[in-house]
Amino acid sequence: MLLPRLTRAIDVAGGWVLRRRVLSATAVELSIELQFPALPEIYGALLGCGLQLTRDSHHALSERCNCSLHMRPRRGTSSYLLIRLEVHFRPEPIQPLDPTRP
Repeated sequence: MLLPRLTRAIDVAGGWVLRRRVLSATAVELSIELQFPALPEIYGALLGCGLQLTRDSHHALSERCNCSLHMRPRRGTSSYLLIRLEVHFRPEPIQPLDPTRP
């Protein structure tokens, strides 16, 4: 259920999912393109979908968001960003058949 919700949130925030690649039974890679000013919305969309980002990912995205808010791209440079997002799913815990038994 996460992937359709995630791709929709990215689309609404102003990004494009260029490619989706299955890495394993519990991981998928998304290549996302976006315009530089849409980065804060994309960041919020990722968090809003319930993704838990690593500390380094939070730092890199928040740093880029600050740059996108306060700096204009130089003339002649691209105003588009490409993000490679690896999503790893945790396995569902096994539920007992009888919820009254541990």
